[in-house]
Amino acid sequence: MQSRFSGAIAKWLRLSSIDALASCDSAPYISGFQFAGGDGFSERFRVPVTVSKVNDHLITVAIKDFIPDKHVIAPPGTLMIELVVAVAGSILKTGMPSGSNVQRMQVPYNQEAITAQVLQFPVSSPPGCLIVAAAWLQYYVLKNNRISRSENPDFMPAAVINAQYI
Repeated sequence: MQSRFSGAIAKWLRLSSIDALASCDSAPYISGFQFAGGDGFSERFRVPVTVSKVNDHLITVAIKDFIPDKHVIAPPGTLMIELVVAVAGSILKTGMPSGSNVQRMQVPYNQEAITAQVLQFPVSSPPGCLIVAAAWLQYYVLKNNRISRSENPDFMPAAVINAQYI
């Protein structure tokens, strides 16, 4: 997975030298990158997600309202889902990180509507910075009379939901 992701970044960087890279809201080859096999993140989590740069120190991830058992494809016996969203930045010329943050959203897997959410990530995004927002969907099932995370490899979707170059 790390080699494939590094390859996606290298492929994007081959489009232009670092000094000539143009700003973009969705970096080719990186945005939409799937970390796991099987159905992709957007096939399992059928909810619109938008990543925005609010200012030089704040990235937001907006998640539209949804009904878990209608908009999320889960393995049989799922009781709860957890959406893990991470945002990280790196200054390309130096490789220095500009910040990172992770947030988790747990909801029961049922027919009750979940209101829209805007997650805030205090990550710096100076010029020359690549900002990557990734998401991982986890499923919790009843196993041996305990709620535990599903280890079903067909249900481990994780992807880059957006990569922006500032």
